[in-house]
Amino acid sequence: MDIETPRLRLRALREDDTGVLARIFSDPAVVRYSGGRSPTVEEVRDGIRKHISSHYSDHGFGLLAAELRETEEVVGRVGFLTTEIDESADAELHYHLAPGAWGNGLATEAVRAVLDWGFGDRHLSRVIAAIHPDNHASRRVAEKCGLTYWREVELPGAGTFQVYEVRPPAGR
Repeated sequence: MDIETPRLRLRALREDDTGVLARIFSDPAVVRYSGGRSPTVEEVRDGIRKHISSHYSDHGFGLLAAELRETEEVVGRVGFLTTEIDESADAELHYHLAPGAWGNGLATEAVRAVLDWGFGDRHLSRVIAAIHPDNHASRRVAEKCGLTYWREVELPGAGTFQVYEVRPPAGR
């Protein structure tokens, strides 16, 4: 599951990503629109272990570490989880980068790459993204990558989110 872009290498998560991802998710700005609670190191480690042991094989996709190609520094994670809205299971796009990686197009570059991979190699029929209404930067990334507003949903314990969707380009 390696995907390369001009500036990033997106690869399967490894257990040794725990420390850097836990640091990224300990920043209140990173989790502000996704529940506001930073996961513990153990929760990050357990999530990575679950991905390694079953998520990738069960679904054929998952979250990927985002590394800068030049330095091999992990600056976040991007990819898909499975979610169900209205009894339809879809690939849900997730992207979280460290604040130091914000504002330079890396999120857009990563999202475009995983969407191309998801529609091309994984043959996904639709991708959704649940975005907090106040998260203007995330919405901008989604829209730049072709996602359009679908509807609003209430997520238990998290509040109201706007759901965006995208389908594969014609011919895929």
